[in-house]
Amino acid sequence: MKRFMFLICCTGLIFLCASEVHAQNDIDKHQACGICGMDRRAHDHSRMLLEYDDKTSAGTCSIHCAAAQIAAHREKTIVRLLVADYATKELVDARTAFWVIGGKKAGVMTGRAKWAFREKATAEAFIEDNGGILGTYLDAMKAAFADMRDDIQMLYEKKGVEHAGSMDIRDHPACRYCGMDRRLYDYSRMLVEYADGTSAPTCSIHCSAIDLALNPGKTLKAVMVGDYRTKQRIDAQRAWWVIGGDRYGVMSLRGKWAFADKGHAGEYIQEHGGNLGSFDDALNAAFEDMWEILR
Repeated sequence: MKRFMFLICCTGLIFLCASEVHAQNDIDKHQACGICGMDRRAHDHSRMLLEYDDKTSAGTCSIHCAAAQIAAHREKTIVRLLVADYATKELVDARTAFWVIGGKKAGVMTGRAKWAFREKATAEAFIEDNGGILGTYLDAMKAAFADMRDDIQMLYEKKGVEHAGSMDIRDHPACRYCGMDRRLYDYSRMLVEYADGTSAPTCSIHCSAIDLALNPGKTLKAVMVGDYRTKQRIDAQRAWWVIGGDRYGVMSLRGKWAFADKGHAGEYIQEHGGNLGSFDDALNAAFEDMWEILR
């Protein structure tokens, strides 16, 4: 009898672990948000996963898009609703998480941020540093729907401002060297323009470094890059670059992110680590990492 009970417990534990592993691999299954199309890996701290009783699932970048997903599919029954713990990036039960609503940090797809934490103490520590109020899942979801109109207006206005700066993605949707979708990497994409009128659209500084190495005889006209925070196209040579940190890069393990604003770069370093540098520093790092990858 004891042996039988032991086997049942072990089976349950294996099932639980397998379920947890499946949940934590959600980014591989749902790389882009099902509502807005944004890269969920870049928003691993706010992403959500909805699992339905018909064995289907949906991945979103945020509670904003999760709310839209729920509203659009009221006929579906949710059996599990998971959200990333803001501090650890691990998926936790959205309904039992401690939510922080508001504060000074900009939200994802929303003006009023909504972050989830597994531990109450971690949420309270976040509030002490960044402001906001403690709430439940229902409070956060209610706030998401309450903010929906303002968020839509904000996003439309933002798109209007960014339209001219994102034309390169429409014209060049795929990276010239790796073929990756540049829409999913708008925060790291680059466009190298030469004086002879040719250009090279890429997903990252890694692939741009390859293009520059292949065209030493060409005169550069401009090198543009996506601002990691705003996604707007900025001058790569005048940007503030963050090299390294706890977030994997695009086409390389070491991240290399560009910011138009030095303060934004500093905030990123404070939260994720890394070192402040110039475009030349980032380019050198790209070639260093290229060798590490190839050897």
